[in-house]
Amino acid sequence: MKNIHIQKIIKPFIFSSFLAFSLLFSSCGEDPSDPQPTVQEQTRLILVSSPWKMTKVTVDGFDQTNVYRDLVLTFLNTQYNSVNGKGVWPASGFWNFDNSEATAFVRSDGVRVEIQNISESSLRLSLDWDETTFITSGRTLSLEGQHIFEFGK
Repeated sequence: MKNIHIQKIIKPFIFSSFLAFSLLFSSCGEDPSDPQPTVQEQTRLILVSSPWKMTKVTVDGFDQTNVYRDLVLTFLNTQYNSVNGKGVWPASGFWNFDNSEATAFVRSDGVRVEIQNISESSLRLSLDWDETTFITSGRTLSLEGQHIFEFGK
């Protein structure tokens, strides 16, 4: 008789305990009060995720990919490095967003670069360059005009 009485007490206790633990652990998860990353933070994370290899360049609408062949940009938190950037992309410098929407940044040389498109695998940047320069052998180092750079990883 005593055994049946204990079972009547223990079964509801076990069920209540199971229910309490289930509710406790189901409430664990993302805290809605945790702030979501800003657009600048999200864009910065994509930029710094890996080096960007140039796939195409147009200057004033004309394909000039061969002029900037093998261009690679690497972004760090507030710095960048370029390989084969010619005159348009100095070998290194600083950058910072110029608006809260992260649609453009300004380099340490004062050039404003628009971010026309950005995703995990592609990047499209636009800038205006105001000079054409040449290497002593007569080959073009950089071209004047609106540059649109397309990059992939």
